[in-house]
Amino acid sequence: MMRNLNLLASIQALPRDLRLLFLSLFLWTFGLGVYNYVWSIYLRNLGALPEQVGLVYSVGFLAAAASMIPGGLLANKYELRTLIIISWAMSLPPPVMFYYARVWPDVIPGLLILQVSGFSLPAFNAYISTASDQGKMASSFGAVYAAAPLGIVISPAMGSILLNWLQIRDLFWVSFAFFSVSTLVLFRVGRQPPLETDKSHPLIELPKSSLEKTILILLAGDTIAYSITASFLPLYFQDIYHLTNVQIQLLGAVQSLGGAVLAILLGRWATRRNPGGAMAAGFLLVSGGVAGIALTASPFLVLPMVFFFGTARAPSLVSYSILSGLKKGGSRGGRFGLYLTLEQLGFVIGSSVGGFLYAMGPVSVLGVTLVSFLALAGLSLLRIERLVPSQKQT
Repeated sequence: MMRNLNLLASIQALPRDLRLLFLSLFLWTFGLGVYNYVWSIYLRNLGALPEQVGLVYSVGFLAAAASMIPGGLLANKYELRTLIIISWAMSLPPPVMFYYARVWPDVIPGLLILQVSGFSLPAFNAYISTASDQGKMASSFGAVYAAAPLGIVISPAMGSILLNWLQIRDLFWVSFAFFSVSTLVLFRVGRQPPLETDKSHPLIELPKSSLEKTILILLAGDTIAYSITASFLPLYFQDIYHLTNVQIQLLGAVQSLGGAVLAILLGRWATRRNPGGAMAAGFLLVSGGVAGIALTASPFLVLPMVFFFGTARAPSLVSYSILSGLKKGGSRGGRFGLYLTLEQLGFVIGSSVGGFLYAMGPVSVLGVTLVSFLALAGLSLLRIERLVPSQKQT
C-alpha cells in the first residue's frame, strides 16, 4: 500500500517532459488554490445569493465547454506545447480582473477568459498520452494530474495564513505570481508535433462502442455530482459549521490532499488490475465522504470525510487513460475535445442545480450528490469492469 502511495517515485518514473508538465500544473494549481476554496465566499461578499453563485460557476463552465472541441481540433493541427503555453498565458489577466471587482457581475469577464484558457486540455491530455510509456498510460495520467490536487494542498494553508493580514481580494496577486512562473516552466518542455492524421477516422468522432458510451456517461455524471456539492461546500461549512475563512481554506487543503493521494493509488490500481474496480472504489470513497459530511457534527470529525470527498475527480483520470488506448492518431485530439466538452457541460448542470438546491436547504446538495456517486459506482462495476479486461491498460 505504502509503495503505491509513493508520490515521489511515481513522479520520478515519468519521462522528463511529463515531469515538467507536472511542475507547471503544480505551480498553476498552487496559484488557483490560494483563493479557490474561498471563491464562493468572495462572491457572497460581492453581493451574490446562492443562485447567483451557481450562475457564476455555470457561466464559467459553459465557456470552458465551448472551448473543448475547438481545442481538440487545434491539437490535431498545431504543435502541442505551443497550444499549452498560449492557454497558460491567457490565465494571467483574470486574477488582476478579480482583484478590481466591486460587485459579483464584475468577475464574469475575467472568469470567461480563465475558463476559455482551458482550451488546451485536449492538447494536454494528448501530450501525456504521446509522451508516456505505453504500458503505463493510466499511472502516467494519475501521476501528472496528481499535481493539480497536490498544488491545492499547500496553497490553501498559505492563503489561510495570508488572510490573517489580507482580504480575500488581495490573494489574487499571489495567484498571478504563481500563474506567471508556471507559464515560464512550459518553455522548458520539449515540443510535440501535431497528432498524426488518421484518415480512416474523422477528427471528431462520436462514441460508438458500449465502452465509449459508458465512459461518456461516467465523465458527465462525475462532474454533475461533484459540482452540485463542491461549488457550495465552503458556504456549507460557513453556514452549518460556522467556520472562518481560514478554517475553510485548511479543509480545502485536506480535500486536495485526498485527491492527490487517491489519484496516484487509483491510477496504479487501474494499470495493474481492472479499471472498473478502481473507478468504483473511488466513487464509493467519495460517497462515504459526502455521507460523513452530512452526518458529522464536529469540524474535527469532518476532516477524514473531506479527504475522501477529494477522490471525486480521480475516476475520470482512469477514464481518460482508457480512451487514450482506444485509437491513436488524429482522432485522439478531437476525441478528448468531445469528451471534455460534455464533461464541462456536466459542471454547468451541476453548479446550476446545486445553487437551487442550496437555496432550498444546504443538506439537500449532499443528499443528491451521495445518491449520484453510488449510482456511478454501480455503473463502473457493472459496465467498465466487464468491458475492459483485467490487465495493464495502454
